[in-house]
Formats: sequence, C-alpha cells, structure tokens
Amino acid sequence: MPTPVGHALGGLAVYLAATRGDVRRRLGLGAACVGVALLPDLDLAIGSFAGRNTHHYFTHSLGFTALFALAAYIGARALGRARPLWDASILTAAYLSHILLDLLAKDISPPFGVELFWPFSDAFYISPILLFDDIWRGSLGKLFGLHNWLSLGREVLVLGPLIALLWWRRSRRSNLYP
Repeated sequence: MPTPVGHALGGLAVYLAATRGDVRRRLGLGAACVGVALLPDLDLAIGSFAGRNTHHYFTHSLGFTALFALAAYIGARALGRARPLWDASILTAAYLSHILLDLLAKDISPPFGVELFWPFSDAFYISPILLFDDIWRGSLGKLFGLHNWLSLGREVLVLGPLIALLWWRRSRRSNLYP
C-alpha cells in the first residue's frame, strides 16, 4: 500500500486533471481532493478500536465509494456549491485514486489486496502489475526505516512525472485561455 504521500499525490493528480485555470482560484477543492484521497485509510483507526485488522476492507470498495459519492453530492448541495454534481464527481475520483493505488501495490499482510466489490462480494483483489512497494508498520524503526523511505521514493518517481505533466498542461492551458 502506498504511503500517505503517494495517496496525496494521487488526489492532487485527480484535481489537476479535472479542473482548469489558476490553481489558487480553486485551492479549497484541491485540498479536499488531497484529503479525500487519504480517507479510505481511516479503516486503520477502525481496526485499532476493533482489535483486529480491518485495513483494505469495506472502505476500499466500490460499494463504499458509491456511498461516499452520494454523501459528497448531498454535502455539495448543502454548501450551495454552483456545480454540486461536478464537485462530487471530482471528489469521488480522488477517493477512487486511493483504491487504484492500493490495487497496484504489493501487499504482505493477509488478506492480500482490497475488498473491491463489497457488499456484493467478500473476495479480495490485487493487480498482477505492482507499481508500488509495501509499507512496513509496527515499530518506529520499521515505520521510519530505509525500506519505507525507498517505497516513498518509488511513489514519487511513479507519480511525480504525472503531476509534472498535468501541472505543465494546466499552465499551458491557462496561458492560452486567460
């Protein structure tokens, strides 16, 4: 599973791909995309309260994503957003970026993969193509060890060029269309 940095970069990529114009004008939506891309990992906190591993279960599913999309739409409407469906769609894509990145990551803790089709199936899925390494947890030594730093570097090497390309495309477009 990618680190929070990798997931934040995924949310940023969604924001840059889905919006136009000056980044500063829609900074709130950008921050929301980054935050939402981290949201599925709240199941780590649920697991600590439940006393068992709940990571990669229902919060990493398309079913929960649909519930999130509905909540995002209702929230955008309640906040009086001009285009609530559009904003909810962007936030849902940011949420999905987390699931996609986890599908593309090496998983060393059973059950392997994510419970993608919850609540219709309890099966776990993982991509045969793994772009990201696993993250070691447990002690502080493991958490801040060389393995995790190398994993973080790999995330930046994979996602960094995508972010740079999207940023370049955005700056080029805003120069063409003020």
